[in-house]
Amino acid sequence: MPRKANGDGSLRKKKDGLWEYRVVAGYDINKNPIRKSFYGKTKTEPKNKYKEWLKKAGQPQIEKTSTLGEWAVQWLEIYKKGKVEDGTYRNYSLYVNKHIIPALGNLKFEQIKPAHIEQFMKGKSNLSKSAQQHIKIALGAIFETAIDNGFCVLNPCRKISIKKDKDVTPKVFTKSQIADLLEIAPTVEYGYLIELLLYTGMRIGEAAGLQWRDVNREDYVITIKHSVARKNGGGYYLKPTKSGKERYIGINDKLAALLDRMPRRGIYVLAKSDFEYWDTFQLTQQYHHAFDAINAVLKERGRKPVEYLSPHKCRHTYATYLLKGGANLREVQQLLGHSSVGVTEIYTHVDTEDIKSSVAKLPY
Repeated sequence: MPRKANGDGSLRKKKDGLWEYRVVAGYDINKNPIRKSFYGKTKTEPKNKYKEWLKKAGQPQIEKTSTLGEWAVQWLEIYKKGKVEDGTYRNYSLYVNKHIIPALGNLKFEQIKPAHIEQFMKGKSNLSKSAQQHIKIALGAIFETAIDNGFCVLNPCRKISIKKDKDVTPKVFTKSQIADLLEIAPTVEYGYLIELLLYTGMRIGEAAGLQWRDVNREDYVITIKHSVARKNGGGYYLKPTKSGKERYIGINDKLAALLDRMPRRGIYVLAKSDFEYWDTFQLTQQYHHAFDAINAVLKERGRKPVEYLSPHKCRHTYATYLLKGGANLREVQQLLGHSSVGVTEIYTHVDTEDIKSSVAKLPY
């Protein structure tokens, strides 16, 4: 039987004469223990190697974790790092280090009650409901894995609920603004980027990763396969779509005409060179440049400039007007690549202009 070493891991002498110190370094997503072994010629050598490994890994010793903050750091490293997309990991890290640890990090698990969590979440009421929900999800996962690892027996987050905002209407371009943008865009540098986003509803990362071979002119279909995303630590990389699945966007006559006149500089539709794409930061700069140029033309012509909305608002605009034009929720969900119809429902808001137009049709 392996002998316990100070209640941490297990210590045993192998047949070859080496001492092995074996510890549980965490648990995988299936709740199976992740074990790691360290070896040495003496009883103390393998444990010293283990301590050195912990220092290099930048982790506190799991067996000695006592506070929520200590486990939150471990949770990020063991359960999230390398297992979720870089952007998702950055968000989790933000929730943990900016919100959870400063407020609750010094408390021991047995000290934390549901009232602490209620008070904590009330203190986050100034944040968006989405941010509040994600903080609650992260905190709940920290407690669930703490239960799995024997640090506590109850999850005080389970009965905490976040009420949705009554008005989650996304901001979009008006019809007249869209007309102005599409009229002037072909005449300014990078204007085709604004057109492409309005005609396809792609995310900016998907536009960056779109290749000409994904544009099927014979069947009038674009296949969305990739997205460009920022790496942790800097730089960008090509990855699958947010859902991990391919999706398809139809090509209408206006989009076909745009694709015909867009410059072809490489394998990417928005190419930097033969085999290089523009990253999302660079494309956002180009979008901003084109937007300013369009407004400059409008001002010269004595017309009202278009209020600046981000590239992602082109996606909101695309979805909103598809639904107004008669497309059903399921169709728009597939076009946008949403995980559920519920996500797409944010575009089914009531529009005051639609209301005015409808009552104007009253025949008396």
